[in-house]
Amino acid sequence: MDIRKYLETGIAFMVCCIIVTLVKCSTNDTPEQNEQGNIEYSFKWDKLLKGFPAPERLRYCFYPMDGGPMIQMDNDADRLRFALPPARYKLLIFNCDAANIAFKNTNNFDTAEAYLVTTKAADGIHSGTIPLYGIAVEELEVKRGSNELIEFKPEPLVRNLSITVKVEGMEHITGCKGTISGLSSAINLSKQEVVADAKADRTFETTPSEEGVSANILMLGKPKEKGEDEEQPGTTPTHEVTLDFTLSDGSSSSSTIDLGTSLNETEGQDIDIAIEADITPGPNFTVTINRWKVTSGDSLIIE
Repeated sequence: MDIRKYLETGIAFMVCCIIVTLVKCSTNDTPEQNEQGNIEYSFKWDKLLKGFPAPERLRYCFYPMDGGPMIQMDNDADRLRFALPPARYKLLIFNCDAANIAFKNTNNFDTAEAYLVTTKAADGIHSGTIPLYGIAVEELEVKRGSNELIEFKPEPLVRNLSITVKVEGMEHITGCKGTISGLSSAINLSKQEVVADAKADRTFETTPSEEGVSANILMLGKPKEKGEDEEQPGTTPTHEVTLDFTLSDGSSSSSTIDLGTSLNETEGQDIDIAIEADITPGPNFTVTINRWKVTSGDSLIIE
């Protein structure tokens, strides 16, 4: 009986020692934690492009304003809580799952870019239709021991270009592909402005219907704000749309439309290009573009 009591007493003593050790370790960790600043981010996605899936993965790039390496982390697009050394930071947040988009120069706040990738086999490039969104913060102060909750509203960094071709004589069309010239191929993430000398022609496939064909293209850039200064004459980009029709007799026909500067002058996140064409049967089918117009649409979901 005495041996049993002795063992019970020994076990109880060991348990107490373990508890004291754990409490001591916890106490020792507290000063280190207090040297950090706790930040929690949440996101309000009230400017989503209608008809497109929402982002799922975000990338955070913190740039210490007083020197030091960039701090990068990836997380989901809902909420993130983490600790940072107290300092003043510049911050870029963007979704890293945007369709056909890659990133470069992200080690520097001012030069970080998102750019269009046309090679489908490129490593780490997401396919699909998720648009690019972004946030740029010029100064964020993280204080020692702070606990802050910050809500962000990401802005779309692309515009939805919708092309609809109404074809009289659609039964004679077996296929249609297209190209639009002079679209921006890169955007500066801190300025949220397209890179002026980065242009590319974009090819696109169309979806047929009983009335014609249609296509959607996500083009890099933001619409101009009201009151924003106009570009210098001759510097506004111009664009052309070329449609390549495959006809039921095996022949092909191409038509080109000069859009001029209408894409850049159109307000809103959504741009609609409506085209009307006729197919004339004969020894050789011909395609005639009768008219076209560029209008502004509203593709934002405002909650």
